[in-house]
Amino acid sequence: MLISVSVPALAVNPADPLAFASDDMFRDGQRLSMDGDVISAPAVSSENYTTGYAQTSGSYAQTASTFVNFSGPIQWPFLTGVPISTDFGPRIAPCAGCSTFHKGIDMNPGDGSAIQAVAAGTVREVSASDNGGLGVYAVIDHMIDGELVSSVYAHMREGSLALSVGQTVDVGDLVGNVGNTGQSTGPHLHFEILLGGDTPTDPVAWLEERVGQ
Repeated sequence: MLISVSVPALAVNPADPLAFASDDMFRDGQRLSMDGDVISAPAVSSENYTTGYAQTSGSYAQTASTFVNFSGPIQWPFLTGVPISTDFGPRIAPCAGCSTFHKGIDMNPGDGSAIQAVAAGTVREVSASDNGGLGVYAVIDHMIDGELVSSVYAHMREGSLALSVGQTVDVGDLVGNVGNTGQSTGPHLHFEILLGGDTPTDPVAWLEERVGQ
């Protein structure tokens, strides 16, 4: 007899525009160290791309019940749920020069944590040096359901960028490591999803609809 079991996604933390990236402000966080080998699996096919499963590994100083990651063609930037300190949308600017509308989310697994590509694609833009608001960052273009979608990974540690412009990446490939470059209040990943390559949308809602599907 076969038994089918499904696992529902966990609820995402409610919006809190006053929660910024600092160790004492993480929501639903708990200390956990994860030291594991690289994860790999056979390639899978999608309507618009062929790609593998998650491949990054590493240690997370902070984890949280913000999301559950599943192997598949679209994944979260980290292998397990991590604290999200700032949500998408209006906020009080956390620093001089910071925006009052947050175009992405801030994710806080801990300084140096490995960041993975959320889908297969091609690297459009990178900065390996800390010379702007996003600091060390990368932009990857993906074709998903016939539409251009771009993912942005910012404030990475200087010297950790693993990508170059024009490079083809698979889901789970290493993008870089969490850092504190650019206009940042502490080590975290600023992550964006851009529809059509330039229009920000809520990354949590977008990923929740697709991860594990």
